[in-house]
Amino acid sequence: MKTMKTIAAGAVSVALVASLAACGGKPSDAPAAQGDGKSGKPMDITVTTIAFSAAPTGELEGLKKIGEKFNVNLKINYIPANNITEKLNVLLASSDITDVMFVEDFNTTPSFLNAIDKGAFWELTPYIKNYPNLSKYPQNVFDNASIKGKLYSLPRVRPLDGSEALVLRKDWLDKLGMQPPKTMDELYNVLTAFAKNDPDGNGKADTYGLALFGSPGPAGYLISMFGAGTGWQKGADGSITPNWMTPQAKEAMQFWNKTFQSGGIMPDLPVMKSQQVRDMLVQGKAGAAITNVSDAYKFNQDLKKANPNANLVAYEIPKAADGKAHYEQAIGYYGQFLVSKKVSEEKLKRILEVYDYTATEEGYNLGTYGIKDTDFTIGADGAVTQTEDGKKKGYSGDSTGQWVTGYYNKYLRASAPGMPSDILEYNKKLVDTIAGQSEPNPEFGLPKSAPFKEKGADWNKKINDMMINVIIGKSTIDDWDKFVKTMKDDPGYQSHIKEMNDSFKAKGQK
Repeated sequence: MKTMKTIAAGAVSVALVASLAACGGKPSDAPAAQGDGKSGKPMDITVTTIAFSAAPTGELEGLKKIGEKFNVNLKINYIPANNITEKLNVLLASSDITDVMFVEDFNTTPSFLNAIDKGAFWELTPYIKNYPNLSKYPQNVFDNASIKGKLYSLPRVRPLDGSEALVLRKDWLDKLGMQPPKTMDELYNVLTAFAKNDPDGNGKADTYGLALFGSPGPAGYLISMFGAGTGWQKGADGSITPNWMTPQAKEAMQFWNKTFQSGGIMPDLPVMKSQQVRDMLVQGKAGAAITNVSDAYKFNQDLKKANPNANLVAYEIPKAADGKAHYEQAIGYYGQFLVSKKVSEEKLKRILEVYDYTATEEGYNLGTYGIKDTDFTIGADGAVTQTEDGKKKGYSGDSTGQWVTGYYNKYLRASAPGMPSDILEYNKKLVDTIAGQSEPNPEFGLPKSAPFKEKGADWNKKINDMMINVIIGKSTIDDWDKFVKTMKDDPGYQSHIKEMNDSFKAKGQK
């Protein structure tokens, strides 16, 4: 039923996008002059966005200050996260859209892609260069957010790197006389020793190596860290192949099966949830995980309550057989903002001025947390804390912060409130190292193929189940080879691969 609603909304939008589109002239080289808040009627700017908590009521001083700065009247329409896809489709189908529209994922709201094709939203590619703060976003973020090589949205920016690091119990390494692993063989030895050599010294065989979740499916890094590519592997001929079909993926399955058999992976893998990874580390049951760089410090705070001598430290991912460390680069944003073509070019420029300001730390904080030292404070470590007065007024990053794109903080996943300066500097250097080696997913920014929309959930379940079964020894490597061949021979899956390759080439990727 939900699928039928989405299709219906997309079909209706086709008939209505003509009323949403308006002709726009060629962009000038400079932004329009901003209002001074003292003369001229403020320009209304309406924004529809997501909210993860209760939407604020009444006028917020932070929005008022931004409005005065740019002589605009900001009107924010919040939609609860649990039903935003359906609501957005209804709004688009009725042509009742605001000047700026948030879209969480084009693949779940394909009606917006259809509307873009019909000219309902401004192409922003020619304009971004004129806005110094927005143009500071990494090019990879814009590439990932683009459609067929053109940018139709402002990405809500997030870090590209720092979400994958090897977090280890340094005190366990020291106890066992071992060093942080630099290769996959060394990683196997460390994880096995954590399981077999009593690293916590309690005389019991009650510890494990890697805390890893198997539900809803093994993390992609299990394959990508062996050089199989992030999501898809790019070939020398410019084609892309699902990374789980590659020789490197088979190598990964053999490695993880061997590691599981040695006790180097927690035996509850098939039923482990992602949130349980932290629990296993904090409870001292596991000595390793692959997670955010900053998690080592965060988890340590609880771990040390029971064991003051415990010490979790983030390290580089070990090198694969090709002598390189492979990291999955994140997409670099969560959600995107589109500007309706109903607005004039003058208004578009004013909207971009506002978003250029909220792409600074000052503007972001003002729009998200309110007035500094009244509604929020900033600690010596740079951490923002909402005051009780600010909370009472309705400020919350889960709601008020959802209408802005934010500023790019490369080290967001390296820091945490209260983190000592030496750990922060260490983490920043680690993120820099990761950034020099991370690999973007060629699939980012591409629409899901028609076959995948129909069968993707079933395909993903089969792939994930096979990965789990091979790792725990329920299926053999020969079974893995047979499974890969079956999928290669599946006309539907091959059609999916072809369509994704066509989209990849159309996007202009090299």
